[in-house]
Amino acid sequence: MRAKNCIAWPGFSRPCTYLAAALVLCAALPAAAESALPTPAQIDDGRLIYDDFCATCHGRDMVSAGVVAFDLRKFPKDDAERFRNSVLNGKAPAMPAWRDKISLEEISLLWAYVRGGP
Repeated sequence: MRAKNCIAWPGFSRPCTYLAAALVLCAALPAAAESALPTPAQIDDGRLIYDDFCATCHGRDMVSAGVVAFDLRKFPKDDAERFRNSVLNGKAPAMPAWRDKISLEEISLLWAYVRGGP
């Protein structure tokens, strides 16, 4: 029995089920991309962005001698969303919001460096 308002495609007995599965997979792709191990090229590109935006406070190779900046070597490697939010919105008391100065692509590369860097 076919569901009401459901388009039937030739060769598919349950088109709505396939459509729903495709939508779920598409929604999961960004999360899967964030959890995939970064490539060496992404890490290198992220290192360049890190040197421009982050090294002043977080130190060369993420080694900070200060007490205010977070030690990025200890950042949870499975929390891309927290990292993105911290970069975009800043963290009190010392980290500024970078929302208007850095792109989402650059944040993804920074995340690659933090996850796979030194």
